[in-house]
Amino acid sequence: MVRVLAVPTLILCLVGGSAVAATAASTASATGQQNLDYWWGQYGVDQAHAAGLTGSGVKVAVLEDQVNPDLPVFQGTKFRVSTTPVCVNNPTVVTSDANEAAVHGSTMAAYVIGNGTGAGAVRGIAPDADLTFYGYGADDGPECETADGNKLTNFGAGVKMAVDDGAKIIYTAVGGSARQDDAPAIAYALARGAIVISASINPLLLGAREGDQGAFNGVVSTAAIDRDGNLQQLDGAPFVVPQTTVVAAGFGLPTVGKTGDWQTGSTGTGSSFAAPIVAGMLALAAQKTPEASGSQLLQALISTTNAGQHTPSRTDDGYGYGAAWLSTLLSVDPLTLPDSNPLMDKAFGFGAPTAEQIATAQANGYSPEKRASSADQLREQNDAAASGTPQLDVSSIVLWVILGLAVLVVAAIVVTVLIITSQRRKARKEQAA
Repeated sequence: MVRVLAVPTLILCLVGGSAVAATAASTASATGQQNLDYWWGQYGVDQAHAAGLTGSGVKVAVLEDQVNPDLPVFQGTKFRVSTTPVCVNNPTVVTSDANEAAVHGSTMAAYVIGNGTGAGAVRGIAPDADLTFYGYGADDGPECETADGNKLTNFGAGVKMAVDDGAKIIYTAVGGSARQDDAPAIAYALARGAIVISASINPLLLGAREGDQGAFNGVVSTAAIDRDGNLQQLDGAPFVVPQTTVVAAGFGLPTVGKTGDWQTGSTGTGSSFAAPIVAGMLALAAQKTPEASGSQLLQALISTTNAGQHTPSRTDDGYGYGAAWLSTLLSVDPLTLPDSNPLMDKAFGFGAPTAEQIATAQANGYSPEKRASSADQLREQNDAAASGTPQLDVSSIVLWVILGLAVLVVAAIVVTVLIITSQRRKARKEQAA
């Protein structure tokens, strides 16, 4: 699970070793915490809002554990919590308890639609977006059971729910491993034109750097950088997640409260922040050009990194295609770009979903792959029986088995009697001789 880590505030000038012109840091927030959203001014968020780009009309989904929707930061926003929990056995999604999961989930939602009030004074990049929260439930709850009988993980199930609800942009900062069973859900999202974003793993957390949710083909993997363009560190060296798509601000950013206290803001660092920041950027781009497909928006994202327009080029040093940059993202017309997802066939990927899976989803909708196992066969038999489909009469099978055993027993008795009789006759003949 990706979690924010409290560290001192830092800023963003170098990206992947390339100098990037830095603009003036934004003014202090209402809490008086200087430079906590330095990225706001650099990315040109105020200019985008002044141009009327606030995410209005764009449906965004966030997949997290828990949330407190009654916080001041959400007042007056278009924020709702899905009434259907992702995990049917862990339905406590809304909570007033300032536990770690709820603080994290609330913070991740606020970075898209936050109004800048309350603890942390978090401002969202797309304050007028329609944001829906899909919750996995309490962090200390049981292992997730999804409605489809656990063919999907919480991530896969959440993605499918969001797509069914019409989400254009789906993001999560709760990490996990890529699983083959989730590939049809990702294919379904891509086939419907949705963008899926997953924060990469942070240092010192359990889990592999490769093979996480961001390794799925077509999915945007985000990592955090400081104001000088540095990645997070591990043992004195940059923490490189090779499948990273783009990087974004994620050091020393405010949170909407802290564990145990909704009234006091804190700061944190981690790839968690990069996911909603990139999601917010794409929401503004989607509002500006609503006709653009998800694939075209991704083409625009990776060709406008590091504050410039260029032919997309990625590296495996943890920066991917570079730093996502709002002002240049909004300067291009995505309709002029290829309508194909540029994140298929990742070099450091999971190999799924495949183009064939996406084509199947385009033709048939969500199409979970059939697993050849005895459990699936039994499930199909039970489903068919429940729907009234004629089934093999199990009682007749049992009867025939019993009759067969009875015949075998009788045959065995007959053979035994014949053997005994034969031996007795042989014994009489020997005595007579």
